[in-house]
Amino acid sequence: MTRRGAKGIASGDAIGIVLASVVGLLALASAARASLVVTTDTGLRVTIHSADDIQARWLVDRDGRTWLEHPFAGAVELETEQPSWSQLVPVAADVVAAAVMAMHGFQTALDVDIFLLPGYPAAVRSSFARRDAIFLAPGLAPQAAETVAYVTTHELGHVLCWAAVDGRPARWAAYRELRGLPAEQLAPSQVAHAERHREIIAEDIRFLFGGPLAVASGTIENARLPLPTAIAGLQELLAAFLADPLAGGLLAAPSSVYPNPCRAAATIELQTGATLAKQGASAPASVLEIFDARGRLIRRLSNGRTANGRVTVVWDGNLADGKRAPAGQYLYRITGHGCTGSGKLLLLAR
Repeated sequence: MTRRGAKGIASGDAIGIVLASVVGLLALASAARASLVVTTDTGLRVTIHSADDIQARWLVDRDGRTWLEHPFAGAVELETEQPSWSQLVPVAADVVAAAVMAMHGFQTALDVDIFLLPGYPAAVRSSFARRDAIFLAPGLAPQAAETVAYVTTHELGHVLCWAAVDGRPARWAAYRELRGLPAEQLAPSQVAHAERHREIIAEDIRFLFGGPLAVASGTIENARLPLPTAIAGLQELLAAFLADPLAGGLLAAPSSVYPNPCRAAATIELQTGATLAKQGASAPASVLEIFDARGRLIRRLSNGRTANGRVTVVWDGNLADGKRAPAGQYLYRITGHGCTGSGKLLLLAR
């Protein structure tokens, strides 16, 4: 059973009303271990998966390790030792839902999955976002509503950045120039967390578009930077980006993989139809991106075959360094001629 939250934006005293309404929805959803779906006037549609839901549907034990394996969000290893899950308190779904509903000041069109983890993610031991999914870590005690709202909205900032800014150099350049950031940056491992540009933009989105609880501190993570409200035009720039998400406002189009599963090469095809005929030879080159189950980009290919209203790109099953990719599930995104498509494929061992 899926429950849909009423549309609305919380502000000021209205936050209590939002919390109360979401509590009622959550009680119904939890009884059946179902996901809670919240839609807002911003255009966000967020599905919140409870810890019980995760344990009942997507936990897999493999080689003595426990994984959350979701067909679209990918795989996340969860710690099972010290503290045990029985000692941990998952993030409260009602507070997460209220934080989502309290976002305001922009319009977009985006579906997001939020997973309320029953255990710590092994890789980072904290909350994180990956593409269009957010994984919220539990605590040793119930977390304050302000903390949950802050973290949830910050991670939504990462998702919105992925959808509307990542992969679009012109947008990154415009943002960095307005924010006064360097045009280039070292690898994340060489830069302090608060100095990373993706962290700064996520904080800007939280501060500019978050609800009262999310901005209650009145600060951003990087204290050396001016508050985003002090940057003239920043809110308008980001709102314009968010209004045109998903790889430059590309039209969603059907895509397919064959063979799937595959042992050697896989052919990914995007049906562009009339869009291809209108753009003709001046249309931008097609791009195929392959991601592993953890959401990491492992291969990028361009200039596939264009014919008969279709763009076709072949992946040879290799990584960027030419080595064979390990057998397993992969995600793909293919774009070309004003269209985009995505899906998954299974690579078998040779």
